[in-house]
Amino acid sequence: MAQKKKSSHKLKDELAEELAREKPASKRGSPVMTRLSDDLIEMLDILVKLDIFKTKSEAVASIVEKTLHELKDDIGALKTEITKIEKIQDSAKDAISDALQVKQ
Repeated sequence: MAQKKKSSHKLKDELAEELAREKPASKRGSPVMTRLSDDLIEMLDILVKLDIFKTKSEAVASIVEKTLHELKDDIGALKTEITKIEKIQDSAKDAISDALQVKQ
């Protein structure tokens, strides 16, 4: 039994160390509501029970932040492409608006 307890502490320490090392520093702001499967809730409960996170909310925030931080460059590229698309849409709206005003 002592070996099992030691193993769980080792796992907890490894997880906490990895998350702390990779956790981007930012302030928590706006709340976001979501529904998760029972399996995911169980995983979050385990992280809280192991004292890796204080709450499920903190765990979700940290995991989402870490994941999105890893995708930062890809998301930045997508944001650039979205801006281009929005400019094309605005141009198309202006062209249609101009065309409809001429016919009136």
